[in-house]
Amino acid sequence: MRFLLVNPWIADFAAYNFWVRPLGLYALAEWLYSLGADIHLLDCLSPFPAPGRFKRVPVPLPIQERIPIKRSFARYGIDLSEFRHRLGCAMPFDAVFITSVMSYWYPGVSWVVEEIRRAMGNVPIILGGIYATLWKEHAMEHMDVDVVCSGPLRENTKKIADFLGLGDRIRQWRPWYRLPLWDGADYGAVRTAVGCPFRCTYCASRIVSGSFRQRNIEQVLEEMVFLYNKGARQIAFYDDALLVDFDSRLGPLLERLESKRIRLEFHTPNGLHARFFNRDVALRLVRSDFKTVRLSLETVNPKRQKDTGGKVTSQDLERAIDCLLAAGMSRDCIGVYLLVGLPDQDLEEIEESILYVQSLGVRPYLAEFSPIPGTLDWQRLERKNIVSKNMDPLLTNNTIFYRLYKDYDTERFRRLKRLAASSA
Repeated sequence: MRFLLVNPWIADFAAYNFWVRPLGLYALAEWLYSLGADIHLLDCLSPFPAPGRFKRVPVPLPIQERIPIKRSFARYGIDLSEFRHRLGCAMPFDAVFITSVMSYWYPGVSWVVEEIRRAMGNVPIILGGIYATLWKEHAMEHMDVDVVCSGPLRENTKKIADFLGLGDRIRQWRPWYRLPLWDGADYGAVRTAVGCPFRCTYCASRIVSGSFRQRNIEQVLEEMVFLYNKGARQIAFYDDALLVDFDSRLGPLLERLESKRIRLEFHTPNGLHARFFNRDVALRLVRSDFKTVRLSLETVNPKRQKDTGGKVTSQDLERAIDCLLAAGMSRDCIGVYLLVGLPDQDLEEIEESILYVQSLGVRPYLAEFSPIPGTLDWQRLERKNIVSKNMDPLLTNNTIFYRLYKDYDTERFRRLKRLAASSA
């Protein structure tokens, strides 16, 4: 059988390419190939430079609520005409698989489904990914697809196989990079593990990815060697817990790359756990040329640090930054994520957090809170009738949510955002 895998457009007020790669579709392709399928990937977010901007086309906001935002809503990625051209050149297909990322990007999924139906009529469409997992009922009601898969791929293989009439494995497993999927980008994204061992109150990693599972380091090494040989020189780690078990996972991987004389620049757009830093970890990261190091603090408030999961303290952060600077890392390479708009979080706490991070000589990066179904923070907001599974997922967009549900003084909040950016 012949299958199309689609990575949809982003639908948002802003989007930036932090080395984005469709890792979930790569894993799906590996499984389908082992069943004898022919695979074709249509990535609406490729090719674009990283770090860099996607092409932006303003589109109407697909909800009726009045949103107090001057910025226009947009479709990010390739032109619609380019999508139609790529699709037309690759047809026909026996079925189409569509992934989904941020829940509030679901209009991008809808646009893809419309284009698939226009071009191929009643071809079977299977939807999976984060939006399909967290908002399954919404997806089943609003998306013209045949199957909605929730959770990790391994929990859905039987469901997919039964629906499409797929048999047992007939080919030896082959990694995605040995399938015809690579688009020639000069960057890549890699995971050394799936999931996270922590349980933060605002995070849905366990719901989406399942339990924490480490990958075979030899397979990760082979993947990175492939990317290097194809011309990629920048690699982003998209692990949720990259430094966990450092001495048996990331540390040996970086040493093996060095022994092969493979020089890459590394980036960690997902926040690293500050508690796992020590002198040796910091020296290893600096020696291996980590250029973008993001640490997660979320807030300087010690009670909220504990209440949201206890993964980090301010002392952990200070020690991590000290280790990195002592190892020779430039301050410009280090940034600290702060969550803003958390339940019951006031502007004074946000300002205190910004000033604290700046006092450490590094830049704070504000991440606006977005409530996620299934998390403890969602349940707290649900009890207050602030969120519900009947609401439009677009209203959980981090650009929208705090503006609708927090009584922040708008001008003061803007000043705080300028204050955070002033340390750039």
